[in-house]
Amino acid sequence: MNDISVETHESIDAARIAYLKDQMDVEDEELIYLNRILKLQYKRRELILNRNTPSVIIDNFLYQSDINDARNMNLLNKLGIRHIINTCNISLPKLITEKFNVLWINVVDDSNKNIAQYFYKTNDFLSSCKEKNEKVLVHCQMGISRSSSIILAYLIKYHHDSLFDAYDNLLNRHLFAAPNYRFFIQLIRYEKELHQIRTT
Repeated sequence: MNDISVETHESIDAARIAYLKDQMDVEDEELIYLNRILKLQYKRRELILNRNTPSVIIDNFLYQSDINDARNMNLLNKLGIRHIINTCNISLPKLITEKFNVLWINVVDDSNKNIAQYFYKTNDFLSSCKEKNEKVLVHCQMGISRSSSIILAYLIKYHHDSLFDAYDNLLNRHLFAAPNYRFFIQLIRYEKELHQIRTT
């Protein structure tokens, strides 16, 4: 435990380490990796001056934002958005759901939730949009945790070899990206799962 507390003194406190170990059986190796990922946030905190959304994550294809932008018909039309992944527990207005192809996964941003169960579904959805060359917006309530988790799962599978690289890239595009710790652990495990699939 001493090695972990030294590694994580800037980001993960002892109580949170105990919680992750108790609730998720998190291994020391996963905590060290999580700490490396979290340090990417600290390097960019001073760069956040104002919120400019939606963020373009992959040019001419993938956008990330909050629920307000997802409700803004004029903005969606201006950007040429055709598809939306709603990752929060608030439904979009009927006006939006009737005009756009909406995938609603209805997740509460809570450390006890299993967001990984949706990764295959959302990855298939995003991959289909990409193949059709049609733009998609991924959002949650604030554009911080849930939407970032879904986008990171996609980036790990299709664009980067590691969660660390995917998150580094995402922060360059969307400074507010910050999945909660439990979602990060699920992403770390998803990365491992993908690596096992690729090497068998």
